[in-house]
Amino acid sequence: MKLPHAILVTALTAAGQLHAAEDFTELSLEDLVKAEVTSVSRKSQSLADVAAAAFVITAEDIRRSGAQSLPDVLRMAPGVEVAQIDNGRYAVSVRGFNGRFTNKLQVLVDGRSLYHPMFAGVVWELDPIPLEDIERIEVIRGPGAVMWGANAVNGLINIISKQTRGQAGGAVSVTAGTQGNGNVYARIGGAPADGPSWKLSAQGRYAEPSRLHDPSKDSVDRYSSGVVDFRLDNELGGGRDLSIWANASRSVTTELWNTTPVFSPMGGLRLTSTRPDQVLNNENLVGRYRWLSAAGVESSIQASIGRARLEIDDFAKEDHLVVDVDYQGRRAIGEHDLIWGLSHRSTRDDIDTHEPQVAVSGARTTIRQTGVFLHDDWTLLPERLKLGIGGRLDRATGNGTEASVNTSLLWTPTRSDSVWIKAARAPRFSSRGERDISILTGVSLLPVLSPAPGAPGMNVPVIGYFANNSHLGAEKAKGIELGYRKQFAANLGADLSIYRQRYTDLRGATLDRMYGCHPMFAGFGIAFDPAGCGYFGLPAGLPVMFNVNRTANNLAGTSRGAELAVDWLVSPGWRLQLSHAWSKLDMDSETDPIAHAAAVTAERSSPRHYGSLRSQWNIASDRQFDVWLRGSSGIDRVKQINLDPASGGAPAYHRVSGYVTLDLRYAHRVNKDLELALVGRNLIARHRLEYISDFIPTAATEVAPSWAVTARWKF
Repeated sequence: MKLPHAILVTALTAAGQLHAAEDFTELSLEDLVKAEVTSVSRKSQSLADVAAAAFVITAEDIRRSGAQSLPDVLRMAPGVEVAQIDNGRYAVSVRGFNGRFTNKLQVLVDGRSLYHPMFAGVVWELDPIPLEDIERIEVIRGPGAVMWGANAVNGLINIISKQTRGQAGGAVSVTAGTQGNGNVYARIGGAPADGPSWKLSAQGRYAEPSRLHDPSKDSVDRYSSGVVDFRLDNELGGGRDLSIWANASRSVTTELWNTTPVFSPMGGLRLTSTRPDQVLNNENLVGRYRWLSAAGVESSIQASIGRARLEIDDFAKEDHLVVDVDYQGRRAIGEHDLIWGLSHRSTRDDIDTHEPQVAVSGARTTIRQTGVFLHDDWTLLPERLKLGIGGRLDRATGNGTEASVNTSLLWTPTRSDSVWIKAARAPRFSSRGERDISILTGVSLLPVLSPAPGAPGMNVPVIGYFANNSHLGAEKAKGIELGYRKQFAANLGADLSIYRQRYTDLRGATLDRMYGCHPMFAGFGIAFDPAGCGYFGLPAGLPVMFNVNRTANNLAGTSRGAELAVDWLVSPGWRLQLSHAWSKLDMDSETDPIAHAAAVTAERSSPRHYGSLRSQWNIASDRQFDVWLRGSSGIDRVKQINLDPASGGAPAYHRVSGYVTLDLRYAHRVNKDLELALVGRNLIARHRLEYISDFIPTAATEVAPSWAVTARWKF
């Protein structure tokens, strides 16, 4: 199903944003675009003064979305592609290359990276922070590696928690819905006039299994999670303050893996499924101290220590300890606003895998990444023209040293117009999992003629296996972005950005070797390897082949796109936000057939269009009605399990159709402390498929309509 033309025309993204206020009707959009953004240049700036494609999701936006998970909230930001894999897992990316672990997106909570050192991405099913505790989410599209280090290649998401001064007292939120969905949140806090303020919150979520895309099987993606979060803020005076965070979280999910092929001596093949539980535990302690020196230098140092444990039944266990230290300083000298900094991250892990499905090279290791940066915002013409230029050096274990640079020019001819151009280079470091993990990736059937004259052919099972590559290096990207932000009137604003980004040394694959478990394969020039087959528990004489690929930096491509945002306060009680993103990925043609297949798969996995239209209507001072229409064009996902011999071993694809869906929310404020809301989500179409996993051959699930009731009480 293609996104209708009308939706593509009207589905545009919001640029001006709300402050976290009880009633947005008191604000004009001229005030809204002055909202603070801190993630672009690591300092507070008005959105109108930012030389970047930036978007702010406020606490009010989160509450009125009716969403229960962080990825669903991110759907409202332009240029952010979100696809639900199952009840707990999501694929989230900015400007393309979406996947189970999107490796070109940096995600932070209060400046602390959530980038998983094993998977080179974010484990979205592990709640990093309750939605009720979020002050705002800053989404920056485009490279941000100079400020935030390698891996902020396509964008940056910074989740900023609420100050504890505004969280004094207590609050409880309870959500109960169809399909066994539930959410309970509770918070208590204190804010004495002459001492530090604090808050303690806890959240639990639960969801019953959804529906499998294959109706012949039962879904098992039951999901449960819990998170406890503590924060303390202390104003020390003299331009000094101290903040401390501590949190612990746990999530349990189950999925259906089609990973166990069973062969018969005559070449028959069937697959058996396993239902491993995935258990994630995570604990973090973070401290930040900020001070102002007598020389006028603003400084801050943030340090954190985190421990996480991932356990997947009968497949793998991983424990890691992460220590982060980040320092930054800032000083204005004449027309120059200088920011400099130093960061270091050390990760020590211990991995135990269940061979042969998953194997690791080096069970224990320590990975270190260190970076230094300097950035200058130089005012060329006061209130009219500003030049930004910065550079960074990062060094990481297994990747060497890489440089990041950016240059931007911001022109503000009037108070209501901003034009910017930005050029940047950013690296993406290879991860421990990419370099050291070997894994079964799928199975297919290949029709093969017998080498003996007159003998019948047969369908030979071919098992795909990715072997590790300790020499895998960093990916590189460089691009240019042009943007225009316009405040047409106090109630109407718009934002347009266009970009082009060139990628080189992208992670791909190359054929390492092929071998068979039967001597007959020697007639085709394929090695007979009884030992290799025995490693996978297959006896010699079985007509089975192995296709062993090795990761390599052998892909390149170009991404281009445009993002348009409009924010319109139609009347004092009615606001519309519209968004549309268009993108196109063109991968270079490769002579290596394995690399070429990976390039084609990357192209076909990227939707061309996605967008949304949100309506926030204050019916009266105590009633709200919100409508959210959103959609995406379709994609193709490669079949990791392909039992159709007619394909001849060539890559085959699942079609994930485009969709349009609708969310509704009606809220009634009983009094100043109690609010009741009815929320309907995904109300168009009975079921839909949003994504098929690219990580391992997991069973695909469908998103279904749901209804929920939420009660929020403050005391």
